[in-house]
Amino acid sequence: MLDAVIVGGGIAGLASAWDLRNRDILVLEASDRLGGRIRSETRDPYWLNLGAHVFSGPGSATARLCADVGVEVASVPGQLAAVELNGRLVVGGRPELYPLRLPLTTSERVALSKAGARLRLAVARYRNAAAPREGESAPQARRRLLQFGDDQTFAQWLGPMPGDADALFRTTVIRSTAEPEEISAGQGIGYFALVWAAGGGLSRNIVGGAGVLVDGIAAELGNKVMTGCEVTAVMPGDDVVTVSFTRDGVAEQVTARQAVVATKAFQAAAIVRDLPSDTQRALEAIPYGPTVVMAVLTDERGPMPWDGIYALATPKRSFNMLFNIANVAHAKPGHRRSGGSLMMYRSAHGAVPLLELPAGEVERAFLDDLYAIFPRARGHVRETQLLKLPRMLPYPAPGRAALQPALDRPLGRLHLAGDYLGGVYSDTAIASGQEAALAIRRSLA
Repeated sequence: MLDAVIVGGGIAGLASAWDLRNRDILVLEASDRLGGRIRSETRDPYWLNLGAHVFSGPGSATARLCADVGVEVASVPGQLAAVELNGRLVVGGRPELYPLRLPLTTSERVALSKAGARLRLAVARYRNAAAPREGESAPQARRRLLQFGDDQTFAQWLGPMPGDADALFRTTVIRSTAEPEEISAGQGIGYFALVWAAGGGLSRNIVGGAGVLVDGIAAELGNKVMTGCEVTAVMPGDDVVTVSFTRDGVAEQVTARQAVVATKAFQAAAIVRDLPSDTQRALEAIPYGPTVVMAVLTDERGPMPWDGIYALATPKRSFNMLFNIANVAHAKPGHRRSGGSLMMYRSAHGAVPLLELPAGEVERAFLDDLYAIFPRARGHVRETQLLKLPRMLPYPAPGRAALQPALDRPLGRLHLAGDYLGGVYSDTAIASGQEAALAIRRSLA
């Protein structure tokens, strides 16, 4: 009998497995690859990125895992608040002065300036609410933070915004894969807090691509990981947990003393048997939003106009955001410029029609807009990869905090892990996986 079986080979399951690597464990992953939404492919000296690309900094669960696995982490280089709107590119300077530099009407400028000032005050309150409190556990902190601005949507909190002022706010919020009318006010404010946090928040890159973290964990786990295993049932009992799965069309079963279910919320609801009814309902109630992402490898041999930019908001293009993934490599001392790597994506409602289009058509639309913003990119695209993700990220909608007690409740030999348990994306996933591993180690001691 195994000490533990871990269902799901995304970063939550892998974080749990890493902390249990000296135990008799098995990780079951349905797909043919590990990492979940953390996905990159090496193109030495760069990498194509098709998933998470910025991570939490010092003191976070992510930082501890990266240090333990031995991957190199660096501060995100370049401007994080660049904007391209109606053909004008604005980079650098104080973001609060952007309304004066962008091609906006007077009413749009006034609305954007007023809303921006109000948002900065709200971000300060959010950061104060997010500050650690003595004696508070990580799950308690997550529950408390989910209560912040939980009574309305971000759109309701923001109020009506005219024209392009709305487009600018919307572009930042929908990086969460939800529209302002869907996401809670607190989570929308929290997203700006993460994006604006210089040296904090989501401000770290994994050098070599996020996939090197996954590869480092997988190398240590070895044959304790099995891919291509679709779990059909997780059945907790008084003494053991039984997990049924299929591999190569053959039904199999394993038993363990403990189990971690590190899948998406709706998948956990579908496979775990005899859950408490409120936990079942809470898992089924977590919404997920879509994203279409494209990675681009370039072959330039000298400076390009996107140098110095890391994140570029593109409110009225076929993609919402563009990221200069190679910036962290270009910033290394002694680096010799030879090519680069970009990533662009469309999220939330705007991604839905793209899910139905042929991949080549989406790629052409993305590249056409890349060339429109940066004409010098034409002729320097060497490779593209497109990924369509109908249910990429969970997001907190209004009322989300009320679900948390049912998700945090003890479930005996079963432990839940995943980014849906909080609002800090990969860091929530990693932290919840580590917490599950700690609970298992204590039970096995």
